[in-house]
Amino acid sequence: MRNTGKISDGLNLMYVGNIIAIVAALCTLLALLAPFLAILTMIAIVVGGITCLVGLVKLRNEHGDYMSALVACILGIVFGLLSNDESVFGSLMSLAQSICSLLQVYFVVRGTNSFLRDRGCLTEVSMGDRAWKWQLVSIAVSVAAGVLALVLLPLAFILVVVNLIVSIAALVFYLSYLKAGARALG
Repeated sequence: MRNTGKISDGLNLMYVGNIIAIVAALCTLLALLAPFLAILTMIAIVVGGITCLVGLVKLRNEHGDYMSALVACILGIVFGLLSNDESVFGSLMSLAQSICSLLQVYFVVRGTNSFLRDRGCLTEVSMGDRAWKWQLVSIAVSVAAGVLALVLLPLAFILVVVNLIVSIAALVFYLSYLKAGARALG
């Protein structure tokens, strides 16, 4: 049995990092009113992302799936830097970034679920399974919206709104899972 306290700490760091990034992203809307907030928002997004990355680095030796999640995260960062949505290559890099994000969630859930099953925390295991499936639906809707944007703009707008709602639901499920997993293993 691995050090579940260390796993709990890593999951908690990932939870905090995601919360920081979400709050910063929501503040982006306020940045339209006060441009100086845009700089603070970008800094907060970077801090949240780094905190989440540190959580994954902390977990990498606890289970093979955590190392896979870390690799997916790093590849996602690289693909994100190469994406620009102005070219076919940029769009492919954006898709690759989304797939890496999905793989990261999948591997974190799979690795954490192995420890949660050992402790008999089946409620948390089902939360993880649900979080991963919502992430999958979110990516599928996002890809469908991107493809339809090329063909049917009004339908694509509807799918973008649906994707936003599904993405928020997926994130809520994932954050709830990270927090519950950290608590159960702490």
